[in-house]
Amino acid sequence: MSKGKLVGVALGPGDPELITVKGLKALQTADVIFYPASDIKKSGNVSFSENILKQLNVDVPSLPLCIPMTGKNRETNYLKAFQEIQIELDKGKLVAVVSEGDALFYSTFGYLLKLAQDAGVECNVIPGIPAFIASGAEGQRPITEGNQALKVIARPNSFEEIEEELKEKQTLVVMKMSVLDNWFDFLKTQNRPFFYIERVGTSQQYSTTNVMDLELRGIPYFSLIIIYG
Repeated sequence: MSKGKLVGVALGPGDPELITVKGLKALQTADVIFYPASDIKKSGNVSFSENILKQLNVDVPSLPLCIPMTGKNRETNYLKAFQEIQIELDKGKLVAVVSEGDALFYSTFGYLLKLAQDAGVECNVIPGIPAFIASGAEGQRPITEGNQALKVIARPNSFEEIEEELKEKQTLVVMKMSVLDNWFDFLKTQNRPFFYIERVGTSQQYSTTNVMDLELRGIPYFSLIIIYG
């Protein structure tokens, strides 16, 4: 069993002020912080988490974990990342691993947590605000209320899959919606209100409830849509 401790810290969806007080304190008291990066370059890392972390001005050494945003070699990439974490744990350090959104909601940290638990590492997880909750606040409309159901899906295989979900009387949140093209054409066929948002909580945030705004708009990776029931 390693001598160190591991804490997963959720950073929130993008706005650095949306981290919890507990999460910020955990980062301030950590010995080292790791953040996921989809690519590591001399010119700078490609990391959404690092962008949030820098704005928090935490005076703790921070290191990237290279975890590409592809399904290829996923287990190998996570194992390599955990091995880097394990080096610091074996030194008896308090290691924090940050993740945008919530630490265990469609998150990189969930995979690392399992590896740590299997290795007998003492772990703690500090939750945060996932993107769809922050998006509901930006849309200023209840995501769900009363006895209405809510379903969240990510990386849908087709619009037919989404149509099946919409047959139920529920609000549907679609995360990682950029895997499908032609959202404009699909939404035109639906007689349901929606709230589309991208890069929530950042200076590049954009949102709309008007389908015509999406006719020529490219859908980035950090985007989601709430289709109300």
